Amino acid sequence: MKNLKSITILLLFYMLSVCQTQARITEKIVWTSPSKDALDSMPLSGHKGAGANIWVQDGVIRLYLAHNGAWGSNSQLRKIGCLYIEPEGINLGKSGFTQTLDPETGTLTIQQGDFSASFWFADETLLIETQNKESHTLKVSAFLWRGETQFSTDDNGWLIVESTPDMRASIIQTAEKQGIVKDAVRDILSERTFGAAITTDGGFSSPALREISWQEWLKTLSGDATPELSFVLDKVGQKSWEGRTYTGNTQNKSRHILSVRLGAAQKAIPELWKKQALAFLDESKRKEAKKKELSEWKNFWERSHIVINPDAANDDPGRNVGRNYQLFRYMLACNRDGELPLLFNGGIYTVAIKNGRINGMTYTFKPRGEEHPDFRRWWATRFMSQNQRWMGWPTLAAGDTDLYEPSRTFYREGSPAAASRAKANGAEGVVYPESLDILKFSNIESSSTGLCGSTHLTYHFSMGIENAWMALQAHDYLGVDISQDIPWIAGTVIFYDTFYRKICKEITGSELGKDGKLILYPCNGLELVSGATNPVEVVCGLKQVCNGLLTLDNIDNQLRSRIEEIQSRLPEIPTGIREGKKSILEAKSYEDMHNRNEPIEMFAFWPYRLVGITSPGTLQLARNTWNTIPKNRAGLCKKLDYSWMANVVNTAALALPEESRERVVYKLGNIQDPQSRFPAFFGPGHDWIPDHNWGGSGMVGLQEMLLAAEPGVNGKLHLFPSWPNDWDVDFKLHAPGQTVIECTYRNGKIEKLTVTPKSREKDIVNWLNRWPKENENN
Repeated sequence: MKNLKSITILLLFYMLSVCQTQARITEKIVWTSPSKDALDSMPLSGHKGAGANIWVQDGVIRLYLAHNGAWGSNSQLRKIGCLYIEPEGINLGKSGFTQTLDPETGTLTIQQGDFSASFWFADETLLIETQNKESHTLKVSAFLWRGETQFSTDDNGWLIVESTPDMRASIIQTAEKQGIVKDAVRDILSERTFGAAITTDGGFSSPALREISWQEWLKTLSGDATPELSFVLDKVGQKSWEGRTYTGNTQNKSRHILSVRLGAAQKAIPELWKKQALAFLDESKRKEAKKKELSEWKNFWERSHIVINPDAANDDPGRNVGRNYQLFRYMLACNRDGELPLLFNGGIYTVAIKNGRINGMTYTFKPRGEEHPDFRRWWATRFMSQNQRWMGWPTLAAGDTDLYEPSRTFYREGSPAAASRAKANGAEGVVYPESLDILKFSNIESSSTGLCGSTHLTYHFSMGIENAWMALQAHDYLGVDISQDIPWIAGTVIFYDTFYRKICKEITGSELGKDGKLILYPCNGLELVSGATNPVEVVCGLKQVCNGLLTLDNIDNQLRSRIEEIQSRLPEIPTGIREGKKSILEAKSYEDMHNRNEPIEMFAFWPYRLVGITSPGTLQLARNTWNTIPKNRAGLCKKLDYSWMANVVNTAALALPEESRERVVYKLGNIQDPQSRFPAFFGPGHDWIPDHNWGGSGMVGLQEMLLAAEPGVNGKLHLFPSWPNDWDVDFKLHAPGQTVIECTYRNGKIEKLTVTPKSREKDIVNWLNRWPKENENN
């Protein structure tokens, strides 16, 4: 009790210190009734990819344990396991029950009468502290559903461990089939160990084993008689999802401490997890860790924020948009200093979904043996680059360098394979296919030269350019040191130059067109068009990456000369006349059309900022382009805005505040047919639930409505380019030149504006009331 009081005092002190400096920037999420199942769980964010889903159901506290490094031998991200915690004699979920998530302190609490439970992370260790007026035991069960997962017990507690074998020989074989030499392979999948060490003060009773099938376990989770589903059979006809539970009891006491160390790394040593978990049973160690965590969360929220209509009612659309922006950023925080990017289709917070829970949207769940806790939609495609970019872009304006790092590291560490792939295609530089796996190999119908065999994806590698541009922007926004990244950043440009000069010569006998410019054919324009010449996102990306490289002081003269040479022969952005108006086109020409959801022309607006709000003289061209998108595409690529779709970003770039308001309410408000209880569990749309590229693209859209920054450390900073006049807002965002802008806007007026460094004040361009509403769509 004394320790819990100490922690409570620390929390109060922390909150008072915050209140003295600023209004609360995150809202607590409070539930006063239990949940139906795991779909209605709350996320708890740790560090380095560690986290948990927590919910109360049928009187039991339930947790999914997850780690972003827990990749299995099937090259798919897996859950570690599930815990049940059942306090003896406590009827959780009855009148007076509360479950509260406080993102500002990274703490989740459950209260029922005199009983309380607190959950928080100390780095990768989950701490669970319970107390009650009367002594009680905790019945704790570990649910495991994969045969590869090992469970062991000793006097110190439980150990859950799963490891991948040494697969280097087969990985090298796969690489060589894709034209990648073995020396270019970075095997981060072999001998990967993940799991958890679970300890408690006083120890557990000897755990009882019960074997179950995962379907039976899902019934237990759902609390009713779900119809039996067919098993998924593996290659030898064995049942793939058989499982088991281990159940033990704590001692009978009024307060309990559980320490759960999650781990996932190559050649990890689980015995160290035990020692790390045991260390937190010491009160002084735990108190020190809590103080450190509170300080780190305070620093996290001080980096940036967006709070909308803070004085409005709880059901105000704008207020909910701001709240959900903050909540989703909190969810991303689980990957601070993580090894790998969070997956776009659910990150670490995916859950087993009971059939019948999800309706509408673009995916209907059918009984087919896939609804186990590890499953996610598109799980065979892993790092789909056009989706994964949304794990990187929102971190820049938010100032979250530690959340951006996994995206940059992923491409840098994949550059040897990307260079080998370029060479296999007769070119220099680096090339990243649209669909990549954890080893940076192509994983959809890959050819002998490592390109995708699907027509709509074969020459789609423009996301390599976009990630190079993102790295250059991270350097400008956050001062990220990209000296080690220059080779792969420049390599994306060099590949296009050398590959398409080679192809052009094979087709025409000359490396360049008659105008001395590159002919980028055959290309894919995103997933929209194939057989394309000079698709718009490729041209824009090449132009901006060249521009960005040439602003750097630390590239050598030889590379500088080469980039200048490439820059001089880049083709122009494709334009033409549509509906009598000059507009940007999908490409100079193309031979076939595929995914009509792609608003490809908008890449010139964002992320490349060559037209639109950051180049005001081109705003009419940008609006013409938006308004004349052909009807056979417009119904899909303009009207919709779920999952990865970025139309709120596009309308922000067009200075359309009312349309941007409508879209951002849909995108981040999560008020139209929400499928989960937690308001930032977006989706499912094209992808899974929670849909992380839905949240990431929504974050960028909201950021762009408030602040659109011209590229370069001295570019103009366009303030409120697409902001509704009647939405109050407090925000703090980052911009190029390592600039930070803090603003308070109330009742149509800016009450406070602080620009750091002060020298950047001259670059502010205030768009409030600049474009009359009646002229928005001219």
